[in-house]
Amino acid sequence: MVKKLGLDKKGQASVELLFITLIFLIIMVGFLTLINSEMNQTQTGELGKARALGEKMAGAINAVNVAGSGYSANFTIPVNVTDPASTIIINNATKSVDVIYNGNKISIKVIPNNLTTFNTTTSTTTDKIITIKNQNGNIKFS
Repeated sequence: MVKKLGLDKKGQASVELLFITLIFLIIMVGFLTLINSEMNQTQTGELGKARALGEKMAGAINAVNVAGSGYSANFTIPVNVTDPASTIIINNATKSVDVIYNGNKISIKVIPNNLTTFNTTTSTTTDKIITIKNQNGNIKFS
């Protein structure tokens, strides 16, 4: 003989199911928040690498400028310094080194007023060596 549940018992079962569903949703929201936080930290770290690269390049440009006419220096961009590759732009109009990484633009100001505009990208296969030259106060790249 099968016992039929009364209306009170059916209501209690429905409330318990709703309560379990609510607890499950709260746990899932917690996991999603944790995953999102970890992803943001990773992206911030990668953006920091791109900024450090731009600051090193700006420092090399400033050093060549301060050293005077005829001075040159080689600047090495290590392989896989940023993944995916970044674009580095020496911008004469804004007197800055601009690093574009994952659609984010980072600008670092430089001292020299006479820059040759120059573009390059980081490599995923080999180091890149850029020669920075001071020719009578004009900073040139090759």
